[in-house]
Amino acid sequence: MKTLPIDADQEEIKNLVVEWNELLAQEKYEEALELILHDDTQKIDGKTWVWTPQKLEAAVFTYGLPWFTKADIKRLYGADSRVDYKVTSILNRPDKEKWLETIDIYIYDYVISPEMARTWGITGLDYENIIGDVLFGNVPLDGKASDLSALFWIVKVDEKNITLIFRELHVM
Repeated sequence: MKTLPIDADQEEIKNLVVEWNELLAQEKYEEALELILHDDTQKIDGKTWVWTPQKLEAAVFTYGLPWFTKADIKRLYGADSRVDYKVTSILNRPDKEKWLETIDIYIYDYVISPEMARTWGITGLDYENIIGDVLFGNVPLDGKASDLSALFWIVKVDEKNITLIFRELHVM
């Protein structure tokens, strides 16, 4: 797991998001999950959702529906439904700066209370150490902006370091 200093600025946090995106662009899903933490506490249909490389890949190729296989998408939405989306590199683009602007970082000026944690559905996490969040809108797919977004928490791992917790990849 990669960490950043507790006083990391927005550029450093954005660079970590870009590093994660680049791993997805290279289809290195396991490495992407190892780079940062991931939220394995969410419930879907009453079951705990655990991110795996296969589920992360499915979130990409199904455009944010990781609980479906390619066959499920074809059966449910039609034989002509796309199931081959690929994340595109940001670093190799001439308009890289434009893409970096789609990464919104919010550092909280408050501590998450137990009531807020229940409302936000994060009671399974160490929410008292969540100090912010990141919204990476317009995840680049097939060389173009998409409405697929990646969501992350910014969390203190100790008194000197922070990292990201990957929450989900879905259409906003």
